[in-house]
Amino acid sequence: MKVLVTGASGLIGSALSSELGVRGHEVIGVSRSHASGSIGWHQMTPEFMENVDAVVNLAGETIGGRWTQAKKRLLVDSRLETTKLVAAAIGESSNPPSVLIQASASGYYGDRGDEVLDESSSKGSGFLADLCQQWETAATPVEKVNTRLALTRFSVVLADEGGALGRLRTVTRLGIGGPLASGQQWWSWISLHDTIRALLHVLDTEISGPVNIASPQPQRQRMFARTLGKVLHRPSMMPAPGIAIKTALGEMGTRLLLDSTRLQPSVLIANQFKFTDDELDGALRRILNT
Repeated sequence: MKVLVTGASGLIGSALSSELGVRGHEVIGVSRSHASGSIGWHQMTPEFMENVDAVVNLAGETIGGRWTQAKKRLLVDSRLETTKLVAAAIGESSNPPSVLIQASASGYYGDRGDEVLDESSSKGSGFLADLCQQWETAATPVEKVNTRLALTRFSVVLADEGGALGRLRTVTRLGIGGPLASGQQWWSWISLHDTIRALLHVLDTEISGPVNIASPQPQRQRMFARTLGKVLHRPSMMPAPGIAIKTALGEMGTRLLLDSTRLQPSVLIANQFKFTDDELDGALRRILNT
């Protein structure tokens, strides 16, 4: 199978491309840097799509960093413009790919307290929720040519190198990885290993529509910090006041660290996906090799 992967140099994209290669699939990345094995965005034409079996669209500017107006515009444009290019190339192809796996995020649901959120839950409010809705909508034209569309809403992906866990490990080792504000907010997470397995499961089955990419066992942030501290043999009791986070990190800190999102991966479970890292302590010990 020939699989086109945008965002192939990122945390998820590189791991997915590697695993696809191990399984014997031909992987083509899309890159502005003309990296080996990749094509440029201008080469992603309807004619090129005629020979592609599946597309995984992971392209987008990193969400980290202070959300200035310029940063927000970059977050929006890097997602919407690339997704529109992908959807147009598929939609105008005479032999379109059979499936598009389209990235989205748990930010779709917004700050929802203790509410359990599965794929049938409504959109939340705020910048991230609006962005995720626009991102997903930009991909929907492919359904007109009967390309199966899966909208993968990623929670926090835990990996040894890069991503959120790298930063959390650093502050925890310094002894300042305690509760953020009340610590009662829910954090939804998934290991990189299970993330790749879930994407391949979506690729191999007939799953379509929204798919929560998250462990079935989200944790309150206080418990997440305590578990990480235990795994790293460091204290994790020093709290960080919410006002300090808001002052230091602005809207980004509030949305990514203080919002509460309690996901359930109901679609994956209903489609017989089996998690290998379904509980946090074991997942962190395997990832961090402790």
